[in-house]
Amino acid sequence: MHMILFLPAICLLACGLTLFFEAKGMDRLTVKAKLLASLAFVGFAWDQGAKDSVYGWWILTGLGLSLVGDVLLAMKGHSRWFLLGIGAFLLAHLAYAAAFIIIGIDTASLPWVVPWVLVFLLITTGWLKRHLSGVMQFAVPAYLLAIGLMLVLACSNHSPMAGGWIIIGASLFALSDLFVARQRFIQADPRNRLLGLPIYYLAQLLLAYTVALV
Repeated sequence: MHMILFLPAICLLACGLTLFFEAKGMDRLTVKAKLLASLAFVGFAWDQGAKDSVYGWWILTGLGLSLVGDVLLAMKGHSRWFLLGIGAFLLAHLAYAAAFIIIGIDTASLPWVVPWVLVFLLITTGWLKRHLSGVMQFAVPAYLLAIGLMLVLACSNHSPMAGGWIIIGASLFALSDLFVARQRFIQADPRNRLLGLPIYYLAQLLLAYTVALV
């Protein structure tokens, strides 16, 4: 089977195993399955030619930082792991933003895109604000700004072939973040993981695929 099918299939299968092991309380196997899923989307980008362009290297950087964030968020115990995970994902969003700048931004679309992203950020901030305390009062808004920047640049990208995939991938990545936030700050609920994790991995696979189209 060609890698364009094989590695995404491995990624999604490992995502399913992650959810299964997590539900069974098998922490070590959960971390291993999640690591496999994340390695698969990094490998997919590499197979699609990420190493052959500046855009590809930035996407690969974002995927690598996401892999680090995945492992950190899978760690149990001290809240520092969650904070470090947020940091890794914040940098991943910025790496993707840099990638989208590389391929060009349609500035004419910014007056339409920016207001929608600002509304999204304001609603999300209002939703989370009263549930944040300590360092999270500063870390989460910073994270949201990184998401907002990524979304603005994704939705304004100037790539004729990869443009639609970039918008979908970036939007799904942002959506998956909301499920993580709900799980951590609002209400712990198995549905957050059941919905959020597959959306997250699909987002990463789509962004990885764009390196072959730019």
